[in-house]
Amino acid sequence: MKKMILAALLAVGGATTASADPLMKYTYADVSYQWAHVDAEGINDSNGVDTRVSYSPIDNLAAEFGYNYANSGIQGASVNIDQSFFRYGLAGYYSYCNGIDFVARVGASHVNIDAAGDADDDGVYSGLAVRHQYSDTLELDLEALYDNVNSIYNVTGGQWTYTGTALNALTDELALKLTAGIDADTDVFLTAGLRLAM
Repeated sequence: MKKMILAALLAVGGATTASADPLMKYTYADVSYQWAHVDAEGINDSNGVDTRVSYSPIDNLAAEFGYNYANSGIQGASVNIDQSFFRYGLAGYYSYCNGIDFVARVGASHVNIDAAGDADDDGVYSGLAVRHQYSDTLELDLEALYDNVNSIYNVTGGQWTYTGTALNALTDELALKLTAGIDADTDVFLTAGLRLAM
């Protein structure tokens, strides 16, 4: 009986440790559905896809790439707005203590907007984030990011975006990812998707 209890405890402990694998990693791929409320007169809310890839070949440094597609329109008109948004840069991270990391990001951004004609813009971004492994299966992240590229959400250039993300480990490598964000123009972003960590 004692051997069975010990085996069960080891199995539960092993499952708990394995379930934390997708969390607090810097080599991963994300794919999410995104909905955004655009707080701009005459522009409809948008739907789209948000993807991110991070690769950390050495400790404390990761290369990052992101692609976001958003589809919107102009109210009362049959004008379709398609936006492709790219980010590529570096992230430096530091483990403050067990379960808490500080992350600094910097890089370049590019946007292409197709709305009865193409419009392109290039910019740079930088940001700070805190990642916290709240439990064996839950990670909570907070980030503030500044980007000066023009988009359907920001036509003046240069604004802050604030996001909160929850990651819930589902398997040894897979986590459910939920993100909510707001920018300086009070546009609201909600995403739901998956993270595959390696």
